[in-house]
Amino acid sequence: MDNASMPWLNPIMRFGFLALCGLAALPSLIWGQTASPSITLHPSGASAYVGDSVTLSGGADGDTPLVFQWYKGGTAVGGATGTTFTVAPLALTDTALYYFIVTNPYGTATSLPTAIYVTKRPQTLSLAPTVTTAIAGSSIVLTATSSSNLPVSVTLVSGAASLNGNILTGSGGSVVVRATQAGNDSFAAAEALERTYTFTSGSLSPFITSPPPDQTVSAGTGVTFRAAAIGTPAPTYQWQKDGNAIAGATTATLTLATTTLADSGRYTLTATNPAGSATATATLTVRAAPTITTAPISQTVPAGESVRFSVEVTGFPSPTFQWRRNGTALTGATNATLALASVTTASAGRYEVVATNALGAATSAAATLTVTSRDFSGTYFGRFAGATGDFALHVRADRRAVFLGSLPGLQTGIAALALNVELNGTFALNTVTLASAPEPVTATTTAAPFPAAAPQPISLRGSLNAETGTVSGTVAELNATFDGVRVAPTGPAGALAGVYRAALIGSASGRGDAIVAADGQALLLTAVGTTLDAARGTLDGAGRLQVTTSSQATLDLRFSAGVLNGTVRTPAGVTGTIAGAVEAQLGAEHIVNLSVRSVTSPAANLITGFVIAGTTPKQVLIRAAGPALVPAPFNVANALGDPTLQLYRGNQVVGQNDDWGAPAANAAAITAATTRAGAFPFRAGSADAALLTTLQPGPYSVVIGGGTGVMLAEVYEVLANNEAAGARRLVNVSSRGLVAPGSPLIAGFVVTGPAPQRLLIRGIGPTLGTPPFNVAGALPNPQLTLFRDATPVRTNDDWFRDPEAALIRAAATQSGAFALGPNSLDAALLVYLEPGAYTAQVTGPANANQANATGLALVEIYEAAP
Repeated sequence: MDNASMPWLNPIMRFGFLALCGLAALPSLIWGQTASPSITLHPSGASAYVGDSVTLSGGADGDTPLVFQWYKGGTAVGGATGTTFTVAPLALTDTALYYFIVTNPYGTATSLPTAIYVTKRPQTLSLAPTVTTAIAGSSIVLTATSSSNLPVSVTLVSGAASLNGNILTGSGGSVVVRATQAGNDSFAAAEALERTYTFTSGSLSPFITSPPPDQTVSAGTGVTFRAAAIGTPAPTYQWQKDGNAIAGATTATLTLATTTLADSGRYTLTATNPAGSATATATLTVRAAPTITTAPISQTVPAGESVRFSVEVTGFPSPTFQWRRNGTALTGATNATLALASVTTASAGRYEVVATNALGAATSAAATLTVTSRDFSGTYFGRFAGATGDFALHVRADRRAVFLGSLPGLQTGIAALALNVELNGTFALNTVTLASAPEPVTATTTAAPFPAAAPQPISLRGSLNAETGTVSGTVAELNATFDGVRVAPTGPAGALAGVYRAALIGSASGRGDAIVAADGQALLLTAVGTTLDAARGTLDGAGRLQVTTSSQATLDLRFSAGVLNGTVRTPAGVTGTIAGAVEAQLGAEHIVNLSVRSVTSPAANLITGFVIAGTTPKQVLIRAAGPALVPAPFNVANALGDPTLQLYRGNQVVGQNDDWGAPAANAAAITAATTRAGAFPFRAGSADAALLTTLQPGPYSVVIGGGTGVMLAEVYEVLANNEAAGARRLVNVSSRGLVAPGSPLIAGFVVTGPAPQRLLIRGIGPTLGTPPFNVAGALPNPQLTLFRDATPVRTNDDWFRDPEAALIRAAATQSGAFALGPNSLDAALLVYLEPGAYTAQVTGPANANQANATGLALVEIYEAAP
């Protein structure tokens, strides 16, 4: 090779001279003269395939301007005047030496040359199928491909076969096929690929002569599946588990050295030769005692939330589950998941689950459930928006609540006495009813606080926040919202705080409810008949509340030791007495002593009836006083000399007595019971009668005989030790006796307890003469007068003329009393009474003649709680 055939060598040969020139220039640089270019970065060569790209880089120093020019094989490349030069896409003709020359006004410099080598890409061939045995006379479809995606040629090299396109058909023996690809401008020719196919005669498709059997083993042990197959040529084998090939499992035997539950499944052996294939399947069952793989997780949640514990367990047969709390099995908790809805503090504890199958049992680690309680208890005060007014909400520790709302702008109010606050702080009551004035509000979930003629249903909904101590809610029907805050639990009225029930003494329907907070704030909601009223104020340091209500009535109330007492004065100047008690003391008010004074005779024995309420027996003292009425302080003339007493339940005599001291063994017990009940004592050896007995709840009657004379029949409750007052009570007394001028029928009773008691009192005459009673000689027109001590409280002549006759009728029905005729001349009163001693006197009407003032009458006293 000479220089003429490699012209690109000339610049290289000149390089030595140029380098010397560069060295000759150094003295001028040293002495601060102008500098010709010098090369700082020579290009680096590369090898690449056709179609790739190569970028060459260079660098130089020297005075500017520096001008670069790249050369390919000694020829300047147009436009290649930068510090980099990219050759793309590469062709075989781009194989050459490359360099650059840099020039400035003071000289030139030439880089070292570098080479770019461009070659064709290699390619490989593939030929399928790889199975090399087939049946003589059959065909094989050949698939030949190249990595370059260029078409591949397939030719028959040798053997008894024909090749038609890619279909190879052999008549027997070995056949050699060759695949080739010659390449093109970008790819080099591929190395030829040859494959030998054998076409056999007399083939037999596989047949499984010994299929593998099903097997059951315990986890941790080994298992071997064995099978046998025949076929010509000899078959190959492949095992699968649940349809997936097992790598390396290519013999007639499959061994699993150590089994786990994951190895359970269906194992299939496929035997294959050119004539076909055959399969056989066996099931492997791996048994294992339960193992807890994921234990339940401890949780801390607020009360009212739901909780879900779960466990993950392995084991076969499938295990059963039993959840336990603090070691005690939970009924019905037999799933892998335990769901607890609306947990309470009582739900807290350690929860674990026992998983069991025939091989054993496993107990999970215990998860601890911590339930944090939200305390909503307290008294909340606030205002209505959208319908101006005040409200108070009292929430007890057990989340039972009372809501009172006054909406004077709408002339109405809300009293919900039986709210339940949910664990999450919400409350809702759809059965609250609202009535426009003069109708008040009732809550049908509890005893109605006020009578209401035509209540309008409303929905009271709210939510409490225990952390902030706030309450908010809505009354959709009024388009009203309300917001309030909890009053601090300590304050000047702390001992007086709570919910109070009160009554207008002497009325039939005057009721009120009040909520008092520890800071002295108080809200009252009252009704007299169908007139609703409300007031809000603050107790002074002595527990006194002086407020003016929405209707301009003046209230002066005093709260002390759970009891309230006071007065009300209307704008018209009418005054009344109010009494009541905090809810914790309610229910103890009741009748403790029932007595009837009348004349008895053989023709008209005095008959007294009474009713014991409750669910357990009660001890009572029953007395018939005659001789005891003669001396002071009674001084009764014509007293019955020797009364007898018989006690009936229905038609059966359940007790009787003539002289109270006989037998003598009973005298001491009767004396002690007399003292305990607060009754006046009988003289030792007197002919008065008395009976101390314990009776089941129900109605009873006492018949007093022994001749003719004035006598006193009495029934006293005798409290057992530690008996709660009012738990078992006398709720009704009735007595039939003779009324004559100067000889009224008198019933006495004592109301005890901290709060007023509502009683229905009736003096009946005309109705006794009608069916079903048909009593001859009934008093034609009784008059009823109620006394406290010697002071008249109220009087009634004809019951239907009373302004509260409708309430009297309703109270009779509620108490189980028989109905009076709509215009009968019987007398009746329905009144709230303060604790104390009272007498109800039945006489003829004022200025009545002898005939109209004489006759048999019935006096009745009933508890009539609203």
